[in-house]
Amino acid sequence: MPRKVRQVFTNFSAGELNPLLNARTDAKAYFEGARQCKNWYLLDEGGVMRRPATQFTAELPAESRIIPFIFSEDETALFVLSNNRLDVYDSDGVVIESNITANCNWTTAQLFELNYAQFGDTVFLTNRNNAIIQIKRNSASSFAVSLYAFELDEDVVVSGAYKTHAPFYKYESPTVTVTLSSAATGTGRTITASSDVWTADYVGHYIRVDGSQIKITAYTSATVVEGTIIVTVDGGAGPHNDWQEELFSAPRGYPQAVSFHDNRLFFAGGRDAPSVVVASQIGGYFNFDTGTGLANEAINVSITSDSVNEIRHLLSGRNLQIFTDAGEFFVPQTADQAITPATIAFLRQTPYGCNRANPVPFDGATIFTSKNGKSIREYVYSDLEQAYKSNSISVLSSQVINNPKQLTMMTGNEERPEQFAYFLNSGSTLDGQIAVFHSIRDEKIAGWTIWNTKTNDKFHSITSINEFLFVITLRVLPSGNKYLLEKFGNDDSITVDCSTLTTVYQKGSPVVKGASQSGATLLIDGITTAPKILETFSIAGNATIYTIQAVTNTDTNEYSLQLDQSLAASPADNAVVTIVKGFTHTVNAIYEATNVVEAVYGNGALGTYTIDANSRITLTNAPQPTGVRVGYNFTPILETMPIDKEIDTGPLTGQPRRINKAIIDISGGLDITMKASDIGAKELVIQQSNFTLGSDLSAESGKKEFNFLGYSKSPTITISQNEPLPLKVLGLAMEIQFA
Repeated sequence: MPRKVRQVFTNFSAGELNPLLNARTDAKAYFEGARQCKNWYLLDEGGVMRRPATQFTAELPAESRIIPFIFSEDETALFVLSNNRLDVYDSDGVVIESNITANCNWTTAQLFELNYAQFGDTVFLTNRNNAIIQIKRNSASSFAVSLYAFELDEDVVVSGAYKTHAPFYKYESPTVTVTLSSAATGTGRTITASSDVWTADYVGHYIRVDGSQIKITAYTSATVVEGTIIVTVDGGAGPHNDWQEELFSAPRGYPQAVSFHDNRLFFAGGRDAPSVVVASQIGGYFNFDTGTGLANEAINVSITSDSVNEIRHLLSGRNLQIFTDAGEFFVPQTADQAITPATIAFLRQTPYGCNRANPVPFDGATIFTSKNGKSIREYVYSDLEQAYKSNSISVLSSQVINNPKQLTMMTGNEERPEQFAYFLNSGSTLDGQIAVFHSIRDEKIAGWTIWNTKTNDKFHSITSINEFLFVITLRVLPSGNKYLLEKFGNDDSITVDCSTLTTVYQKGSPVVKGASQSGATLLIDGITTAPKILETFSIAGNATIYTIQAVTNTDTNEYSLQLDQSLAASPADNAVVTIVKGFTHTVNAIYEATNVVEAVYGNGALGTYTIDANSRITLTNAPQPTGVRVGYNFTPILETMPIDKEIDTGPLTGQPRRINKAIIDISGGLDITMKASDIGAKELVIQQSNFTLGSDLSAESGKKEFNFLGYSKSPTITISQNEPLPLKVLGLAMEIQFA
């Protein structure tokens, strides 16, 4: 006789697992994870919630990247970077300042290779091929973009050439010398190199010969330039082999990495000096003069190892952390010891290397993408080992990671306490999909899920500001591709992406035709589209809402309406008629004609509608008031791992078995589908029928039972939705039958 056992999934905290774990029933994560976990939000309590949807906030001028600006708790902004352009928006998508182009030296191809650091009212942007940029807040409504300039010493100047506090570096080998036409201060001095060194890009930059600065003023040839000697050069005219150039310059490139740490501004990863780290003087973020090496003076050092390490990112944590293409380092220091020129050192920790997506601090560690873009690691300090480790946190879910180009994190929002890290994939298999990592380190809870949006559309950039999460989404619209700024909701109360609210179409300018009307019939004109039965309206000067029972066309733009009740009072001639609930609604023009959107009002899904040439949709089930939410549906999919169970004779692995019954525990649900992955499976839908016509639906909570037929050697349960409505799944129990 067939035997039966029970199997319970109390949580899905491990999220989506790698398909290669299908046989790992010995792993704890097997019974806490899922074969598929797409478009779900992992809850701290162990269940899942339909992921928050997005709200449309603004249409952007071109392909863009967003970065956050936080001046204070109540004053934040989004910097939208596009090709040689900056636009600034507030958290509601309202433009603060637009089309700033002066000094915006980044290109579209460089958008996701920019690094940034903020201090107070200023953000510094770096890219190894571009001059350093600073974006400064002048006021709540004014921002300015300028080139970063190292501080000048106004007390040391010759003919307008000031001594600079920029960092210097020895690029050329000691065999390359320079000879001066004169070692004395003054203009028009010729500097001759012993081999080809100079280009026209050197004009305006400095070199330092035997400690004395010379500003290049003219280019003659690859071996000859002219300059102004600011301080007399020791050793005479030369030749000199002790000479240096500016570390960062047009001919030598600029820093890739930037960070603030210990009240210093750090730059690193120059294009032609990828292993060099420099730090400003303490509190002097534009002064990189190393002076005599005093504790408060600037720092200029290199990471030395058996290979060149291209520094890609700096991050200020308990230590200054350094991420290169070949490994991870940190600068050791104690709680009461600052980094100084005499104490700075670089300790190599792990050998994985980091890609160009910026690491972010998260749950007591720093998370970063490995150089190959295939795994996510957490750089975490071990007190026991007195060193950092780089453990893989994606090893059980590596299929959700494919070359992330941007990372961000949140520690909760106004509605939910969960903390998440977000990884925006750019690889071909997951391009535009977000891998979402949920972690509670102290509880040893960690899990992954994947978020995507409408078919053919993709997420393009992501960032967070305090408790809000923003994305730029590439939407494929009838007129072509558009980049839209969208904001995620805080919970599952918003259920369609790129959502906006409709307004009831007033069908022209309807007014009462003729005074002294009474009874349950009303004559109106000025209406360009026929009213419909069940639509409701009000009349100026009368608070009563009337429902149309019958419509008769009496003349051009004139209709006689049969009402559900007699007029409360005789309306004035030409009194304005306002449609309160209508079938036809005007939608945001962003969707464009012929596009298809889902409509939701309250707790009810109203269906799918095509937008007409006037940016309108016509509902088919019932008239609705202004405020219908329209947007794009997405499908949440939660599929269990193959159901297995250990019985007295061993595991059921490989045996034909059937899921007889599934009992799902839901909270605040309005639509759910379940099916078993066997040949005879049928899709079942929870629907609510005990409601009052015209009232909103009530969300369902509690345990719901589903029954299935058919055997399989790897049976699973798939939970999904047909309609874009809220849903939380708290747990799942199954009855399994086997021979």
